[in-house]
Parts: sequence; structure tokens; C-alpha cells
Amino acid sequence: MLGTKALTEVRARLGLSQEHMARLVGVSFASVNRWEAGHSSPTGPTLDLYQALAAAIRAGHSPVTIRLAANAERGAFLLALFRMAYSKTRRASR
Repeated sequence: MLGTKALTEVRARLGLSQEHMARLVGVSFASVNRWEAGHSSPTGPTLDLYQALAAAIRAGHSPVTIRLAANAERGAFLLALFRMAYSKTRRASR
């Protein structure tokens, strides 16, 4: 489970506003705002997406690479993100 600070850090590391983060994970701005304020937490697939974003960052992928992947069709983005996050070979795409 990612805490409030970790959720905010993922968004900040990606260089996104709360509104843009909401679009990226497919929720409302209000949801992202409530999560970062500690009033509630993401669950299910949305939590999985946040965890994959955090893992992709930890794996050394640049925020630009992750944001560019997000511009693709949703299925292609999810595939690219999960490959970045959980691939055994790490690529420094900066």
C-alpha cells in the first residue's frame, strides 16, 4: 500500500498536476486530491497503476519516458508501463 506521501511523490516525480495525474490513472481530480490529503486511498486497479508508476521510476525510467508512454492508447500505455516497472532488464531511458 502506498501512503499519502508516496502518492504525492509519484505525481511530483512525474512532473504532473493533480488534474493531469487524475487523467493518467483514469479517475477524477477530486479522487487524487482526497488521496493526497489522506482522506481516502486508491484501491484495486488504480492502486496497481500507482504501484507500477512507482516501480517504473525506481527501475530508472525517466518521467519523460513514462509520460510519453501515457500518451499512447490506454492498452499500449499499460503494457509499456508494466514492462518498464517489472521487466528484469533495466533500461535507463532518459
